[in-house]
Amino acid sequence: MDLNDALARVMREYRTATSNPFGGHTMGGFLRAQARDAVRYALGSTGRGLIIEGSAGAGNWATVPWVSIFDPAVTDTATRGYYVVYLFHSSEPLVHLSLNQGTTRTREEFGAQARQVLADRAALMRRRLPDFADVLSVRTIDLGSPKRLPADYVAGHALGRTYELDALPAEAELRGDLDVAIRAYRALTFRGGLDAAPELSGEVQDELGSPDLASLVEIRRYKLHRRIERNPQASKAAKRLHGKRCQTCDLDFGEAYGPLGAGFIEAHHLKPVASLEEGAPVEYELATDFAVLCSNCHRMIHRTAEPSDLEELRAIIRAQRQGHGGKIGSRVVEEAL
Repeated sequence: MDLNDALARVMREYRTATSNPFGGHTMGGFLRAQARDAVRYALGSTGRGLIIEGSAGAGNWATVPWVSIFDPAVTDTATRGYYVVYLFHSSEPLVHLSLNQGTTRTREEFGAQARQVLADRAALMRRRLPDFADVLSVRTIDLGSPKRLPADYVAGHALGRTYELDALPAEAELRGDLDVAIRAYRALTFRGGLDAAPELSGEVQDELGSPDLASLVEIRRYKLHRRIERNPQASKAAKRLHGKRCQTCDLDFGEAYGPLGAGFIEAHHLKPVASLEEGAPVEYELATDFAVLCSNCHRMIHRTAEPSDLEELRAIIRAQRQGHGGKIGSRVVEEAL
């Protein structure tokens, strides 16, 4: 099914569907499957590594149904982070292609101030993406409902396009707009995401050196690299594949700390920071592009000239162990404590 057909069907039929019981209705299944697949097909190779989900609600009809596109390096759910989404108007036959934000976690954290926080973050997103404003020219959206969630979506909108059923563009234009939205999404992540001042991070200063010596591009690549490492899906999968023993110093937290440390390890992204490009999909294989490291080795490898070189760190550890009579490393953790 084409993207044009999928969007048009939701705009035509969703409101009528909501007058019927929610459970088992074909419209719910359509949003979760066919509409989702239409977006995936429209993305083509641009969608590599992205998660696409559609929803008509959870247990009851949603006031605003949606189809969302998540980069797992940022988020894998509509409740947090930022993402690209098709938001359908609550009563009119129109849909917004929106670079938007997860509202649930923001409301949990900020309560009554959440909507202002969402609006402030949306303004930050626009400031970081001025080169996308010509195509994604819609800066404000209307979802036609005063309910909390739709109103939060309105506040969280940064950039996008609005389509009316009677003037829905041809497939090629819809795909072109979607491609631009995804490139903006990835560029935003490269440029700092929702971090107010990514270039001032203490972690970055510790591991890249003085901000006066590290370029802004280096800092942004580093931040994206660490975001990928902290992708919960990739991290869990890497640990399942590689196990729970540090691949450079051989430390097993369970052996060192007993039940307190059982199962603990950190995932490390091996793809060189310099290879990460703005707007480009990040492709990786768990077997070759991730390792598992203890906390100390993870910090130390980021201080080396090439954080993808496990063997270099192993050589450093071997040299130190030999120089200290073997009394350093995982096998003598008691002496190191």
